[in-house]
Amino acid sequence: MINPELLRLIETNDTLDVLKDSVSYQLQKLNNVEKTNEGRDWYAELPTIVREKFDNYKVDYERLSRILESDQMKDEMNKGYYYWRLLRSACNTYRNDLKEYDLQLSQEFNLQETKAISENESLDECIGVLEHHVVETDPS
Repeated sequence: MINPELLRLIETNDTLDVLKDSVSYQLQKLNNVEKTNEGRDWYAELPTIVREKFDNYKVDYERLSRILESDQMKDEMNKGYYYWRLLRSACNTYRNDLKEYDLQLSQEFNLQETKAISENESLDECIGVLEHHVVETDPS
């Protein structure tokens, strides 16, 4: 059974959009590795076990993206906490990169930092709920 707080995350449209955006962003970062010579060189130099882990994460995020778009999302998310941990990771990466991006805009162009980018309330709420609940053990 999905924890009620986690269930609320996937039932709230704006929050679900944030989760989808976070996973999409994570997938984009993983896919961008193969688009540059520097990325391909970095990937080629990874130890086999790390490269396999990277590939597995990419597959898992692709599957998670499909789950978030599917009608069977609650059933899939109910199977265990692994996908919730992936969501937490995606959301944290997304938030950290948004803050870094906002800081770069401020430094390079002297633009004020924006609350919409750096202080995304829905994203922060998602992370708070996920931090609290994804460390639980699988109830089955």
